[in-house]
Amino acid sequence: MDEPKEKAILDAAIHEFAVKGFERASTNQIAKSSGVSKGLIFHYFDSKEKLFEKSVDYAVRFMMKELDYENWKLSSDMLADMRKICEMEVHVYKKYPDIYQFITNAFAQPPERLTDKMISLYNELNAMTPDFVGDTIERLDLKDDVDAGLLKEVLLCLFNDYSNRTMAYLKKYPNSSIDDLKPLIERLFAMMEMTLRGLIR
Repeated sequence: MDEPKEKAILDAAIHEFAVKGFERASTNQIAKSSGVSKGLIFHYFDSKEKLFEKSVDYAVRFMMKELDYENWKLSSDMLADMRKICEMEVHVYKKYPDIYQFITNAFAQPPERLTDKMISLYNELNAMTPDFVGDTIERLDLKDDVDAGLLKEVLLCLFNDYSNRTMAYLKKYPNSSIDDLKPLIERLFAMMEMTLRGLIR
């Protein structure tokens, strides 16, 4: 596959899907925007569903590269680290609004035929949270009587609650901006701060 052409198609598809959703998105418009023939799109991607699926994979990998989580320098201040990460995420999502809108819609309101695949990918991404929480807890100067394993379970419950509330909000308000999620983010921080209060030396 010609990589520049593939990238052009995927970039055009992400914009089209973000603006119009899966059903209303036009492969004719994607072809026009990417400067290729409609036939070439289906030669590369077989179907509109495959194009959508590949676009999600491309968008997620792009965002993961931009956010570069693996090279984050975490400290012993969990709340400060979380705020820093959230600020970075907001910055990146604002920088690439089409990708933000596309990814959130893909997970919150996926095409019916791709629902299972989108749920699977969403769960795969969420599976990274326990590693982050575990690594962060190891850096905390916990009091002697604090059970680190139990604390991890509590914090994961908070993250899962945040994830579920965010997804429910996005399903109800599919055109939300990243700024609209700030109350949910602040709620998570308030709950984390309350949970950690008195547990750290």
